[in-house]
Amino acid sequence: MMQRRSFVLSGLFVFFLLFFLNAAAGAASYQVKKGDSLYSISKKTGVSVNDIKKTNRLTANTVKPGQKLSLPGKDSQKEPTAVRDAKVKATAQYYTVKRGDTVPSIAQKTGVPVMQIARMNNVTTKTLRAGQRLILAKSEPPAKAPAAPEEDLLDEEDEEALAESSSEIACEERSTDELLGTWGSADERKLFIRVATGFLGAPYRLGGATVKGIDCSAFVRKMYEFFDISLPRTAREQSNIGMPVKRDELVEGDLVFFRTRKPIGHVGIYIGNNEFVHASYKGKAVRIDNLDQPYFQKRFQRAVRVKGLEGKGGT
Repeated sequence: MMQRRSFVLSGLFVFFLLFFLNAAAGAASYQVKKGDSLYSISKKTGVSVNDIKKTNRLTANTVKPGQKLSLPGKDSQKEPTAVRDAKVKATAQYYTVKRGDTVPSIAQKTGVPVMQIARMNNVTTKTLRAGQRLILAKSEPPAKAPAAPEEDLLDEEDEEALAESSSEIACEERSTDELLGTWGSADERKLFIRVATGFLGAPYRLGGATVKGIDCSAFVRKMYEFFDISLPRTAREQSNIGMPVKRDELVEGDLVFFRTRKPIGHVGIYIGNNEFVHASYKGKAVRIDNLDQPYFQKRFQRAVRVKGLEGKGGT
């Protein structure tokens, strides 16, 4: 009798185990419906557009009704890929500078944010020397960007007031229609995006330009400063340099500008897949948003390219 009871209980356990495994497997996929886009699927499932494309090996941003998409597990969505990579890599406490090293390349090797290396060791790429020993610290997971109502992400961003000398510059006036520099390779441009997204969660502060608080134009300026490009201080000034590009021609590293209370009041860095990273006034942190969000769609003003790939039309 006891053996029969044990057998029945074992059978029930196996049944329920298989049931829950099948349910979990079903939850890890999504069938595309009419009118769906990668962005709307991302909002429904909580999985980023980048991870959906990577998991399904998609090269385009289009999907077809009836198409079945695999979704990565929720655990992999708890933090950005760049942050997860940094946490895995950042195990060393010290790093010895090698010939040819730069602060961004050391950040890529160690997973330690660029600004953290620079701040802890009081160095820049120009002051590094071979054999120098740098202090490192493990990357901390970025603070989760506070949820903000869609209509409150950029209101009251008014960086022009920070620089009186630029207050008379008209948005229509452009000082140049030329690139300010060229990337050494496509890999360098990818490194630039990794560095920029490595600042996710950094606190926002109007007028700030340090890890204690940074605003949108200072964030953009600081990122390009790491890669030997000097940009003006305000979003409006930044929109008037470089080469204008159409929205459907954006590539990683391009700057995207938005209307707030001013014609040009906010700026971010395009990172691909219709997404951009920026220091958000209402989000109170550096975060990633999508250009297809209605809020940003209706406020998008222009885009410029300040650095391009040589021999490829600037792209």
